[in-house]
Amino acid sequence: MGAYVKLRVASVLISVALAFEPAVVVYFTALFPYCILIIFFGRAVTLKGAGAGLKHMFTPDMSKLLDPTVWMDAACQVFYSLGLAFGSLIAFASYNPMKNNCRRDALFMCVITVFTATFATIDIFAVLGFKAVANYEKCIDRNINILQNILPDLPEHTQRIDVNLDNYEDVWPGILEKIQELYENKTHHEIKHCSVEDELSQAAEGTGLAFIVFTQAIVELPGSNFWSVCFFMMLLALGLGSQFGTMEGVITNLFDMKVFARVRKEILTGCVCLSSLLIGLIFCTGAGEYWLGMFDTFAGSMGLIVIAFFECIVISYVYGHKKFSADIEKMIGEWPGWYWQATWRFISPLTIFTIVVASVYHRITNPPTYPAWNAELGISEKIEYPGWAMFVCLLLLMAGFLPIPIVYLMRRLQCIRFDSNIHEASIKRVETTISTQGMIKGEELEEYHDSPGGEDDEEDNGLTVQGGKFRMEVID
Repeated sequence: MGAYVKLRVASVLISVALAFEPAVVVYFTALFPYCILIIFFGRAVTLKGAGAGLKHMFTPDMSKLLDPTVWMDAACQVFYSLGLAFGSLIAFASYNPMKNNCRRDALFMCVITVFTATFATIDIFAVLGFKAVANYEKCIDRNINILQNILPDLPEHTQRIDVNLDNYEDVWPGILEKIQELYENKTHHEIKHCSVEDELSQAAEGTGLAFIVFTQAIVELPGSNFWSVCFFMMLLALGLGSQFGTMEGVITNLFDMKVFARVRKEILTGCVCLSSLLIGLIFCTGAGEYWLGMFDTFAGSMGLIVIAFFECIVISYVYGHKKFSADIEKMIGEWPGWYWQATWRFISPLTIFTIVVASVYHRITNPPTYPAWNAELGISEKIEYPGWAMFVCLLLLMAGFLPIPIVYLMRRLQCIRFDSNIHEASIKRVETTISTQGMIKGEELEEYHDSPGGEDDEEDNGLTVQGGKFRMEVID
């Protein structure tokens, strides 16, 4: 618990520091993981058993395609990797110049994301292959020791058989039946089946992969202390880098709200990060792993993909794909082709809708379960959530997508005012901090030109530049 609290406090402090000096922190968190991955790649691919791990990685199990949870996990992984449906991309894009080539950026980010994911997966499976082969050899040594202990009780022709690591796969199946019967009747224990594929298939996922399986593999590496420090520094950098983007999507929206318009951004950032720290303490409890799995499954997966679905629908059929394409043409000077039109209007919405419906049906027909640790057996068992936990899961699920219909109904019923004209809105961007000043002054200050003494001075009360800082006020 202490280590987790320290990491959370560190993320809060660095997130607040981002409000003052973003460039150094962001460049470090973005580039440092690549340096560690390259170092790991050079070591991982030279390990004994790396080939077995990579073979397992590139050998697909086609039966998994019939599992709706696999499609849901794959879709969420894409959204997490690209930052889709979080709001962070929209927040960062609001600082882009008007003529920014968003199509080029989108293609570039997709290519980089696929490359990074594949490169990191090669590192992981190479190390997991090393661990699987090491466990496989330990299993063979254990079975050979069993054979040596019961050797006097075996037939004479069996005693003359030499079993070693090199001929184990060929010799062992022929004598296993006699050895197994004698050993199990004598000790009431089973002889373990040794297989590299079984060891690789038992690899954990999620936090178990990062903090248990992969960590155990690193411990067995030569110079394990160095590799451990590098690995966990990489995890910290990845977590902080992801946190910056996610928090920017929240903070930018809060900072643009009328309630928080005059709050300094670093103060608002600190309050949001501190609130996240306090909420995150629930994951430090004895049941923190179970809470984490619950939040990840119901709050981070289903809610995220539902938001993505409504984004596709709103852009294509509410705002209109023609108007959206016209906006893109104004930015990049070219009308989006048939591929983009098909993905926006048909392929993406239908794919997401199918995944959501299949996942909901799977959840109804197969009650959600969680892996509970059985101390007596020393294994994890799948257990159904209790009633109160299912109620919490339902709340988490509803919290992800209920704001969409609620805000729609409030605007439809005129409960809140919809400002279609910026001059009718109350926008206050006061004392912009250094985290956004660099992005703003390169574009907005060039776009707006106030001429002192001009005839429009009396009307330009909404835009002033003071002390190198951008200040905009549009007041009813």
